[in-house]
Amino acid sequence: MLQPAFPVLDILAQLPPGGLLLTPNNRLRNRCQQAYASEQPVSASWAPPPVASLQGWLDTLWFRLQQLGWQPALRQVLNREQRQLLWQRAFDEALERALLNSLQLCRDADGALAQLLQWQLVDNLEQLDSAIQPLLEQFALSLSAEAFPLFRMIRAFADQLRQHNAITPDQRDLCILHAFDSGVLPSLPRIDTAGFVQISPLHKAIIEKASGDLVDHPAARRAAVVTRAACSNLEEELYQAARWAAQKLEESNTSNRRASVGIVVNNLGQCRAQVETIFSRVLEPQFLDPAQPRYTLPFNFSAGTPLAQTPVGAAALQLLELLADEWDYSQLRNILFSPFWGDEESLWLRSALFRRLRKLELRQVTGDTLRYWAERITEELKFDSASLPRQLEQIGDRQRRWQRAPAEVWAARFSEILTLLGWPGQRNPDSQEYQQLMHWESALEHFATLSAFAGTLTVTEALQQLRQIASRTPFQAETRDGPLQILGVLEAGGLAFDHLRLVGFGQQQWPTAPAPNPLLPIQWQKHWKMPRASAERELELARELTDDLLNASGDIVVSYACEEDGVHQGLSNLFGDPAEAETFACDGLTEYNQQLADAVTLEQVPDTRLPPLLPAECEHVRGGASVLKAQALCPLNAQLRYRLGASDFMAPSIGLGPAERGNLVHQVLAEFWQTCGDSVQLKALDEGARKQQIETAIDNGLRDMRKKHGHLPSGFWAMEQQRLLRLMDQWLELESERPAFHVEKIEWDQQVSIGGLQFNLRLDRLDQLAGGAQLVIDYKTGTPSINEWLQERIREPQLPLYALFQPKAQAIAFGQVRASDCKWSGCGELEQPIKGIKPVADTQKDAPYTTWQDLSDYWRQGLEMLVGEYRNGVATLQFDRPQDNTNQSELWPLNRWPEREQAAQ
Repeated sequence: MLQPAFPVLDILAQLPPGGLLLTPNNRLRNRCQQAYASEQPVSASWAPPPVASLQGWLDTLWFRLQQLGWQPALRQVLNREQRQLLWQRAFDEALERALLNSLQLCRDADGALAQLLQWQLVDNLEQLDSAIQPLLEQFALSLSAEAFPLFRMIRAFADQLRQHNAITPDQRDLCILHAFDSGVLPSLPRIDTAGFVQISPLHKAIIEKASGDLVDHPAARRAAVVTRAACSNLEEELYQAARWAAQKLEESNTSNRRASVGIVVNNLGQCRAQVETIFSRVLEPQFLDPAQPRYTLPFNFSAGTPLAQTPVGAAALQLLELLADEWDYSQLRNILFSPFWGDEESLWLRSALFRRLRKLELRQVTGDTLRYWAERITEELKFDSASLPRQLEQIGDRQRRWQRAPAEVWAARFSEILTLLGWPGQRNPDSQEYQQLMHWESALEHFATLSAFAGTLTVTEALQQLRQIASRTPFQAETRDGPLQILGVLEAGGLAFDHLRLVGFGQQQWPTAPAPNPLLPIQWQKHWKMPRASAERELELARELTDDLLNASGDIVVSYACEEDGVHQGLSNLFGDPAEAETFACDGLTEYNQQLADAVTLEQVPDTRLPPLLPAECEHVRGGASVLKAQALCPLNAQLRYRLGASDFMAPSIGLGPAERGNLVHQVLAEFWQTCGDSVQLKALDEGARKQQIETAIDNGLRDMRKKHGHLPSGFWAMEQQRLLRLMDQWLELESERPAFHVEKIEWDQQVSIGGLQFNLRLDRLDQLAGGAQLVIDYKTGTPSINEWLQERIREPQLPLYALFQPKAQAIAFGQVRASDCKWSGCGELEQPIKGIKPVADTQKDAPYTTWQDLSDYWRQGLEMLVGEYRNGVATLQFDRPQDNTNQSELWPLNRWPEREQAAQ
């Protein structure tokens, strides 16, 4: 069992009746109580020892004063969130400047006032000026306290406290000191203190006033064997610490001696998740198995996880975001995929809903859109239960009706919403989840206490306050005491270990860098040695803590990272120059992975085919010509995308995405040519009439796009109209230079069959030319190349495929519709040439075709080859060009390209 570093049993035995042993924290108090309990007879009854933590003792004294009816104690002591609200009001009243981060300023002001009270520089907020003025004069600062924004805020804050008959925790401590001074609280015959490193003047004064005899007990001195371990970074430090701890625990089990092992991590609160992951991987690798039921890990943390980051707390906050009535896709994904909402069947339905919403490619999903598609999906999938649409409709109804309300009303409303959604799910919670549920209820109660200070809140303000409370509420799972303890530096004070490892004690990390309060004069903070005030004060504190740690065990390893923030560093000088420690190259999981790697090499059998298409699948191939393009670029990716349904969605962007801009150009051109059907009408239009017709086509083309992007301002659409107007002018100028033509087909849907597969195609445009020939046109807003038609594997099969099924077609061409770069790019046999459309014989040197018929036969042969590959399930992972691979990187998790490339190397 983990023991205190001082003789607690001897101290308790020497205490007179009514005496008390004080510790700096609850962890050390609990250890003292456990050490005392372990020495008591099993069958006897006994009273708990007189041991208390400092804060627990102060809480008890305050409760006693309230029971006595002492007038100064009949006030509410504010918690952090309540103080934050009053500081915000004080800030609004006292300062007229618009600051960027008023939240942080209020936190700094709260910390500054706490330091003034704890260092007894201010005793009464009502007499602030008389207390501050001598201090300003002492340090030759400005003689007016008005020059300091902090003091104006404190006066306004004191007014708020007076209105609510409330005080801060530091004012409470001052009241306790005055109660001892005035005899309201009797002093104790003796107080023993142990484990304290540094204590504020106010707390020190309270202990001295409360005790007739004060005795401080330093930690027992030990002759420790100290070694050092140099590591490349924090991750390696933690792996070395975990492997070292595993060895010590194994030695303890072998010798049947229950040894205590401690890991003290500098800045544990900032890297707790990484520490837990690494120690789980080394000590409990089966914990990482998704099929393994969750259980309590065999090591204890002193640092808790914020409730807002626990599974239950995070899920509750995410589900309450449904009251916001507008979400982006990342928010909506977390909400709809929450395992704490309903049952597995509803999760399946919500997954289908999210997939449909992603296809809409909206920048923001509104509540109306979510509710509409929830009902549509439920009907399409023929779900018997309509619980999801009903739940969303009820939430939407409440969101519309619920207006501003006090925090206690919002607490009840939030509970109602969670109950409506079936939170936390239908399965029974495990032990940790149950404890998180209890913490959540406490957080809601804590939130409800803000009613008297926050006034009425909107739903956004209420959720923000609740999220702040959950983020500041630590969750520490109740676990049995284990042999391995992982602690922060302060939590380790006063404890003794059989083996101790210190992590993160490089020169740049220890002592810690000073961080004085920005609102208090720096001269005051340095003079009275306030927390984080100066490098000298941090060095003094670090020396005391280092001395305490080096006396905590007889076997100590201290580690450090050789590089921090790109700067080389060594071990902190406070540890001297100890010998090198043993290093650990591997652990159980690493050895197991190595055994697998060294095992008999498995035979690799290439699997480059999927099952051939069934007859029913050949009747309608979804994807059109894009299927053949994908097959040409990479057969496996084509099978994954169009047969197995792997897809990625366009990330919503501000304004219109590239695909939407391209579709818009197609739509405007289609609108124009439906009215202006040939070159004769085009050339007959004067400048005004042509502009009018273009503007009408643009207005019609933008109609649906405006509905989809209703959040965009009118100025955006005006700019888009100007862009399209300039682009259409340039394109129609090019069209007017062509020989006579008639637009035969626009956006024409056609079903074709090739190689036993049927495709649905949509032709952008088909022009009838003089002499009866036809020109097949595909608009492009990019920069296409006709060389993609002429490869052995046709990389752009769309236009060749269209041409094969237009008997009169004699040419195909890309219409490149780009600002300042409009042109034709194609090939064919035309009686009247068009600039940019090459004769077949001139397309490629030494080509196996010289006429249009030869080229058509070449295309038919190439397309039938691609069709045959796709129909027969050919799924090789090969690329003609590296960019074809990188452009489809979203499929790497399925085609496993990175693993294949690594294995090949």
